[in-house]
Amino acid sequence: MSDPGDHSAVLDGLQLVVAGERDAVGSLTALPPDLFVRAGEEIGTLRQVFSVCTDPMTEPFRTATERIDALQQHLEDLVRMRSQKILLLALLRAEGRTLDREHQKRMLPAEQALYDDVQGAVDRYRRALIGGVLPVGTAGDGPVTAECAAAAAAMEMYPGATAVPLDLARVLSPVEPFLGFDGRTYALEAEDVVTLPPENAAVLRERNIILSILPGK
Repeated sequence: MSDPGDHSAVLDGLQLVVAGERDAVGSLTALPPDLFVRAGEEIGTLRQVFSVCTDPMTEPFRTATERIDALQQHLEDLVRMRSQKILLLALLRAEGRTLDREHQKRMLPAEQALYDDVQGAVDRYRRALIGGVLPVGTAGDGPVTAECAAAAAAMEMYPGATAVPLDLARVLSPVEPFLGFDGRTYALEAEDVVTLPPENAAVLRERNIILSILPGK
């Protein structure tokens, strides 16, 4: 039986993956294809300790328990973060937004299935509610995008249109490209002055990556 102390590599690697996913705001990271398999095998190996060391007060028993708990928690965190990003990507795609193909390349097969299922479900939902209400676009009369509606609203051309709310901020430190809540990809460099969706701006402010320029933000 191997000592649980010899099995730190999988846990350490998983911790780095989770940290990288957390830092990639609005963007999926590329995962090792066997990450979940290796983590599952590691948990199975650690559980074998319990068949030999049955006393919960012994060091091997407690070490194995702590390491299993840590592995499971990291896996839960990783799935939660990635599923939230995938749900947002699927919603944006169902609305007709054009998304960076790199996001789909970074999905595992199960994540691609989730993306397809959600996108299809949202598309059916939208068609059921507004499919017979909105006219089919013709040349010169296509669907109004959020960007177009915002520009038209500024010139009072489009009835009922409202500008997409954005936060003005100064970038304090660079950020890897990420997908914003408005479907756009942002790549921020230190000292840039940018406008961001409020949801993304809130996350970046909490991490001291941006500083809001407008008072009260």
